[in-house]
This record gives sequence, structure tokens and C-alpha cells, in this order.
Amino acid sequence: MAVAVTLKTTPRTQSGSSAAIKLRKKGLVPAIVYGHKLANAQIAVNAEELDRAIRVKHVRVLDLDIDGKVETVLIRELQWDYLGKQMIHVDFERKDRAELVRVTVPVELRNAPKATGGGVLDQPLHTLHVECPLGSIPDAIRIDLTNLTLGNPIHVKELVLPEGIKVLEPPEAVVVQLKLPGIEPVAATIAEPGAGPEVIKAEKKKADDDDADDAKKK
Repeated sequence: MAVAVTLKTTPRTQSGSSAAIKLRKKGLVPAIVYGHKLANAQIAVNAEELDRAIRVKHVRVLDLDIDGKVETVLIRELQWDYLGKQMIHVDFERKDRAELVRVTVPVELRNAPKATGGGVLDQPLHTLHVECPLGSIPDAIRIDLTNLTLGNPIHVKELVLPEGIKVLEPPEAVVVQLKLPGIEPVAATIAEPGAGPEVIKAEKKKADDDDADDAKKK
């Protein structure tokens, strides 16, 4: 699991592209905090600290110090410039660490099959939709391929999952397999959200999208 990270924030009193550009020149990223039926908070966070938290510490959940009050948030959306180098806007959603959330988690393949039988590796599912407590979001779902053999794919139901993690894809969906060249791969089936805790459909925010949209045009 990712380590705990707390970022200090700066309140934003102005919106619009010019104000956002000024913040970025100061090394800050415009952001909005919403959810839990509380008022939206227009803030800015240190770009270098946020980048380190995401790229190095692989956080999805962090704490924000907003006017001396610490709030736990989920990084719901992160916008980059057209080169993919500079963060231009962040959406944070207020959450409780015990709250169930539904998020997408990457699949990480480890080791190589001992015997391929002439098959090549095929991975229909590179990510999985999971439901878990906010404080227990895994960095990845890891699969050991050592004993993978031709004709015996690894299905969702056969995954070894961390405690408290539920995969939302159908149990029979193939995650990874060996297939002979020229054979069509098994199509991945994506799970519908269905009934469950009302955590993904958070209350609609009123984000200052003009910051992000105008920045993309620069």
C-alpha cells in the first residue's frame, strides 16, 4: 500500500487562465476539493510535492492541510498539459479512509512461464475495477506467471487478492493467458458498476474548468 502523504494547500481567491498561469509560474497547481456535502474549496498545491507523491510514492489517497484542517481526499482527476509534462489542474474528492470506493487498478505481471508450449503471452485485462476501503487501495494487482501454461488461462476468480479487495469483473473473465499465434485472443469483459456503495457517483462539483481548458490552449 502507498505511504501516507500530507500536502499543505494555498487558498485561491481568483479564477481564470491568467490566475492559473501565475500559480504555475510559482510552482503551484490549481485544484478543487469537493464532496461529502461540503462547500467546494478552491486551492493550490505545490507541484513538485504532488508530482513526487504520485510518481515516486504512487499515492491515490492523501491528506490536505486546508486552513489548518486536515482532510482526506482521493485524487479523482489529474490534468496535464499537451506534452504530458506539467500538471495543470487537479480534482480532489473528500473521503473517509474506511469508506468503500470503486477505482481502477493496474495489473502487474511478474516472472515468466516455465513452459510456453509454443504459445505467446496475451493479456486481455491490463486494469481491473475493484471495490475496497479507501485506505486499502492497492498499487497493483500482481500475478505470478511462473506456472502459467498453454490452455490454462488465469481468470479473475483465480487471482490472489489483498484482504478487503473485491474485483468487479466477472469471475470467468480471462486476465492473462498463453495462446498460439494466429488464434484470436479472448475478449475482455468489463463489469458494470451495478448496485453497491454510493461512492463513485459523488455530488457534482463546480470546478473551474476554464483554468484547465485555457491552459491547454497555451
